[in-house]
Amino acid sequence: TKPHSTQPEIPPKIHSSRTMNQPFLVVVATALFASSVHAQCPFPVQITGACTSANFKSKCSSLDIPKIETACQNAAVNFGTISGKPYQFDKNFMDGDTYWNEGTEVDVEIKVDGYRVDRFQSNFASNTRVAWPEYDALDDYLDGTGPSYMSNFNLTETCDLRAVSCCFRGSRGAPFPAITMNSDVCHQDLDPSRRSNHINDGWSFHDSESDANIAHCVGFAWADDENTDSHHYRGNALFDVSFANAVMKGYGKNVPGAPLCGCVEMMPVVTNVECRKPEVKNQVHSLTVSGDGNYSIVSDIEVDIVNCATSGSNNLVDRYLTEAAATAEELDQLKKLIVGPAKCDHASFANDRFWTKSTDIGKFETIDSSKWQIVSGLGTRFWPLPYEYYNDALDFDTVFRSLLQASPNKIVRRVCDSCLPSHRDIYYKRLNMTSLPPSDVSFVDYFLSNWTSHNNQFNEDFQLFSTYEDAVAGTNPWRYCNFETNRGTGFPRDCGPQFRVGCQWNSYTKKPCGPPGAGSHAFFVELP
Repeated sequence: TKPHSTQPEIPPKIHSSRTMNQPFLVVVATALFASSVHAQCPFPVQITGACTSANFKSKCSSLDIPKIETACQNAAVNFGTISGKPYQFDKNFMDGDTYWNEGTEVDVEIKVDGYRVDRFQSNFASNTRVAWPEYDALDDYLDGTGPSYMSNFNLTETCDLRAVSCCFRGSRGAPFPAITMNSDVCHQDLDPSRRSNHINDGWSFHDSESDANIAHCVGFAWADDENTDSHHYRGNALFDVSFANAVMKGYGKNVPGAPLCGCVEMMPVVTNVECRKPEVKNQVHSLTVSGDGNYSIVSDIEVDIVNCATSGSNNLVDRYLTEAAATAEELDQLKKLIVGPAKCDHASFANDRFWTKSTDIGKFETIDSSKWQIVSGLGTRFWPLPYEYYNDALDFDTVFRSLLQASPNKIVRRVCDSCLPSHRDIYYKRLNMTSLPPSDVSFVDYFLSNWTSHNNQFNEDFQLFSTYEDAVAGTNPWRYCNFETNRGTGFPRDCGPQFRVGCQWNSYTKKPCGPPGAGSHAFFVELP
């Protein structure tokens, strides 16, 4: 044995005289014992089952409990050493925000960059225990107030249901096979995962009306009893559903607004989570004490992570009572997070939060960038004006004019989320391209901050419409329009579908009036 005080790095190669059928022996760290223990215990103290103080004390009652617990903890592989990356990478990965999550094999060959995960899976995963992730990098941040758990798996703050899930939304592509989607995504409270999504409070809905499986969700649960396999090897299960799926299978991409992996309480409500569990074939732990008072534990382990069920339902909900020794009340709570096929209850979720579906046409509409080129925007549709606008406005105007010249229907569109419904979506159709303002006058500024009639006569040079279809057909044009009398008032002044409508104009040089006003808007030009 080789006593040590901290978990060593995973060696680059395995040096062992064992045959393929022999289990790998894991040698672990030491703690000091009083020399008097030597005479009281039949060394080596050997147990079959979980490496716990209770099991060792049953063999030798004089052993010190805290020191046994320290040795058993050190006997496991530190989760934070597996990827070979710093803590922040592991944290960002579990949040869904690294190139392991978003990239493709064209960008990075993940089995090369993640070679330590590949090596651990191939050489160590089945013959060692993985500890629940704690990170020394968090010690200073926590100031000794508790275990240094990653927020996604903080057993002191969440994980009351003793269950974890990971939900993947895609694959890295060839040479990995396509990912099989097994779950719909319903909705989510954003607050429990605020340390992952960086949103302090709020909710999100996912388009589940078609009941389509749009994610691959997999997880596990564990019993509260530390002597059970599900509890003792939960770190192994976490490695299996997270790092192993990413590196060995090429799974990636998280559900927007949610972590990739976390305790189920901080994950989105979904319809299904595939269940995984540890299958332990052998576990023997031997404790010995050296002449200088140190002791070591040698573990002989054979463990695999497998599906919870080989036939029938393998849904985590259906296996929860068995795998986690859960109560009926805990099962009811889990069923609110994993709801079952075609059971995304958006109506109740919205009603509990006093939400109603907006009837405002066009509000917060996503504009198709393949059909419309954005020019500028403010507020919720902010789009920075180019450098040329502030330093040489005519250069920017040249670009704008070229876009309008190429536009098939010569349409400029303003979308305004903060405006009245009548001014939510306006289509400016240029009727006469030969009468544009002279090149030394900024035409784009007519729209941004100085709406004028010079070379821009209503119903002669342009018309306004409320829909794209009307603009193309030339039907139902607006009937009233006026122009700015004070510098700084932009499109469309008080123009309206039937009569004068004030305070719906935008400006890039002064504060617009309202609300409701044009504080959040964007201009687009129709693309060919």
